[in-house]
Amino acid sequence: MRCFAILFFILFSIFSNTLSAQELLGLPLVYNYGKSVYQGGSRTWDIKQDSHGIMYFGNSEGLLTFDGRYWKTFSLPNHTNIRSVWIDDEDRIYVGGQGDFGYFERSPQFGLVYHSLHDLVPEGYRNFADIWNTVGVGQSVFFRGTNAIFELKGQKIQVHPAAAEWYYMGQSDGILYAQDKSNGLLEFRDNKWNPYIKDLPFKDVKIASMLSLGKGRLLLSTLNNETYSLQNRKLTILRTQGGDGSYTPSIGKIDDSTFVVGNAKEGCQIRSLNGKTIQKIGVREGLQNKNVTSVFVDRQKNIWVGTDNVISVISYGSAIRYLRPNMENDVTGYSTLLFNNRLYLSSSNGVYYAGIKEGLTDQSRSPAFFSLLPGSDGGEAWRLEQLNGQLLLGHNKGLFQITDHSLKPVRQGIGTWKLLPLSMVYPVKESLIGTYNGLELLDFNQGLFSIKGPLDGPSDSFRFLEQDEKGTIWASHPYRGIYRITLSDDKKSYQAKLCNHKDGLPADYQNYVFKIKNQVVFATEKGLYRYDYKINRFLPAEQFVAFKDLTIRYLKDDQEGNVWFCTRKMVGVGRFDSKLRTYHLINFPEIEGMNTTGFEHIYAIDQHNIYIGAEKGAIHINYDKYLKHSVRPVAMLSQTIATGKRDSLIYAGFFSNTFESKEQPVNAKKGNVLRLPSIFNSFRFSFSSPSYGINQHLEFSYKLLGYDDEWSSWSPQSEKAYTNLSDGQYTFLVRVRNNLNQQSDVAEYRFIVLPPWYKTLLAKMVYFLLAILAVFGLIHLRKIERHKQQLKHEQQLAQLRYIHQLEIEKNEKEIVKLNNEKLAHEVMSKTKELASTSMQLLENSGALIKVKDEIAKLDTGDHGDSNLKRIHMLLKDIEKNSANWNQFASHFDELNDGFLNNLKAKHPALSRNDLKVCAYLKLHFTSKQIAQLQNITVRGVEIHRYRLRKKLQIETELSLNEYLNTI
Repeated sequence: MRCFAILFFILFSIFSNTLSAQELLGLPLVYNYGKSVYQGGSRTWDIKQDSHGIMYFGNSEGLLTFDGRYWKTFSLPNHTNIRSVWIDDEDRIYVGGQGDFGYFERSPQFGLVYHSLHDLVPEGYRNFADIWNTVGVGQSVFFRGTNAIFELKGQKIQVHPAAAEWYYMGQSDGILYAQDKSNGLLEFRDNKWNPYIKDLPFKDVKIASMLSLGKGRLLLSTLNNETYSLQNRKLTILRTQGGDGSYTPSIGKIDDSTFVVGNAKEGCQIRSLNGKTIQKIGVREGLQNKNVTSVFVDRQKNIWVGTDNVISVISYGSAIRYLRPNMENDVTGYSTLLFNNRLYLSSSNGVYYAGIKEGLTDQSRSPAFFSLLPGSDGGEAWRLEQLNGQLLLGHNKGLFQITDHSLKPVRQGIGTWKLLPLSMVYPVKESLIGTYNGLELLDFNQGLFSIKGPLDGPSDSFRFLEQDEKGTIWASHPYRGIYRITLSDDKKSYQAKLCNHKDGLPADYQNYVFKIKNQVVFATEKGLYRYDYKINRFLPAEQFVAFKDLTIRYLKDDQEGNVWFCTRKMVGVGRFDSKLRTYHLINFPEIEGMNTTGFEHIYAIDQHNIYIGAEKGAIHINYDKYLKHSVRPVAMLSQTIATGKRDSLIYAGFFSNTFESKEQPVNAKKGNVLRLPSIFNSFRFSFSSPSYGINQHLEFSYKLLGYDDEWSSWSPQSEKAYTNLSDGQYTFLVRVRNNLNQQSDVAEYRFIVLPPWYKTLLAKMVYFLLAILAVFGLIHLRKIERHKQQLKHEQQLAQLRYIHQLEIEKNEKEIVKLNNEKLAHEVMSKTKELASTSMQLLENSGALIKVKDEIAKLDTGDHGDSNLKRIHMLLKDIEKNSANWNQFASHFDELNDGFLNNLKAKHPALSRNDLKVCAYLKLHFTSKQIAQLQNITVRGVEIHRYRLRKKLQIETELSLNEYLNTI
């Protein structure tokens, strides 16, 4: 009996521990931002969110901000920790630091500008340490130090000294509470602290957080991981599995039934209002560090977690969750199936199962845990199938039937891919089995499955099998094509014809066969195809035109007519429109790359429970919640930088507290547009959307009015640069959309690039005056130019006349010259003739003189002989008629510029005969001609010429004729 009691106690303990260890089946996705990303300190003490959705973090290096894309850091003047943050209704950020507290004012151009309140503190209280809590209540903001609480109201600070030591300060429903070491929990009313609960059950333990649960009920958590319910001034402890005294500095409200606790030992714990831990999120679940210093729940139900060197965001409120059956060693999920209220998951190493709580709409919220089905490990468990009310498993080792918590082999030895029932009549008697090496036939008789044996036919790996309405069996091989399979009448063999691009397929590879809405379709690289029996070819499936050009690897329809699909890395759904009979495609970028690649599988139970095979187990999508809880995104300009000779931040991404609305930047208002000098002609815009965690996958489109004609295409890119903008007014527009095609309002930023000085109004006026002066000057210059041109023209005419006259005179001179030369030539000719004749006459005269002399000798003085006298008289007449030499010389000199006189003057020793020879030579007579004239021989002429050279003293190299021509 005693042994039985001990055994019962052990079993009860194990069972109790098992029950207590049960958590929610689905895990939220976790995103981590390391210290190198957010560029801050290692510890984050407080987290808040403003009305625009921007997140703020009190960090050991100052105030961090995050708008969904960009992190920014703003330090205190003393560069110390920021322990606490409070944001009022006007989005002014109050912070408490180390030895200082104050607030950050928004400046559109400078971001956040800090204003210290230290100087407003009475001088006797200025030496304080850390401000651990900052809270706003009514018109006042309170800052808690350990020795005093400082109340800011207007521009004055009132000090509330501690009776012993201020442990905590917080507010709920507009009422301020504080914990004092000696006076317990106090309430601030009528400008004084009134006792609320003096004797706290946790005497020396500090309160960590306070949450309002409505209806006058508060939730208090202490630093030692205890939680209390406070109502009507009564504290009730909530007994939790985690009440181990570990350091728990922060809690956050998720909804009216759950809250999150930040624990330094176990990370985050999700608890119900009765204190029960329903889920733990630590390092195994995705956090990079479990030493939590702060938690915060934003408006999208994301849980922000501050840990050592990491800021994490848990998408707890998301419709997408992870199912990880083996947290110690993640396995790849191949298929899921709900059978008898158990969720089975086949994986890369066996089958896991978990009980699903009945009545739950979202099965991922079921408190359950996965267990490994004994005997299923040791190989890939490919596919779970339900046939004839039985659960079958296609395994690497064969085909098995799952009964309760055990495996029963149906066929062993060869890997099994898929079952294809050959009948629509229940129960199905015969089914085909696609194996590694061909097809086999499965028989069902009297509730038992049996193998009839392999079928004779081509041996190939048949992982995809479907049968169309004509009874044709189609199989696909991703790297070969589509098989058209025909069974024999006795179902003992089959024939397979391989179809490829010759039969109408876009390619020979990446072809899959599926059955959608009782129609066999073929997924290809170019969308979905069907087989046309009339022409025996594959054709694009007209009713699935929305899937055109998608490389689809998996298809599955659900009860609503939607078609779920997988591409290479993307999971999506074709949402069916029953009125238009068309599909609208929706992608799930949140899980891009997480699904199983090559062995895709989607199991659609209903609109609340869609299971997708994943690299770490499975992914659960509550599709109905995904659609209903989708939030229209908000476009936000993060910063604008103008670039000239240096970069200048002209908009820092924060909305002004004073001068502008919460919807748009300050300079978007009319009449308050930023004007920039012309040197800033290049701009870089950074934009974002305050969507976090699983909702951060958005696309942007932008346009610069005054430069762009069209909106840009949608892209995840969140920056745009423009260069070399001309002067003018511009408006940068940006919008954002989510994967459900919900678009935000357009955010805009207006600015003006001023013209350079030479384009200003004053410059234009000067230009106008200069233009007028230039016109008048041009007219005047034109007149001067015309006058100059006229004078020039006249000068040119005069010059032309002068040139013409010169040409005439030149021509006349040429004519005269030619005439003179002609006359000279004629004169010379006549001179030669005259000279020749004269010389001849002279010679004759000489001869006559000789005759005269001889006759004179005959004269006897006797006058009787009359004939002789007549001859003598005749000779006198001939002598008289012959010109003497002197007369010839005179005429010759006249014709030859005084040649003989010049020659005689220069050479007086020359005889008359020498002068004759020189005259002949001057007239260019040859030696022969001279010899005839002289009645001498040519030799005598040469001797005479030689003697002349001596008399004239002519040099050897100079001829006699050349010398005479120089006289």
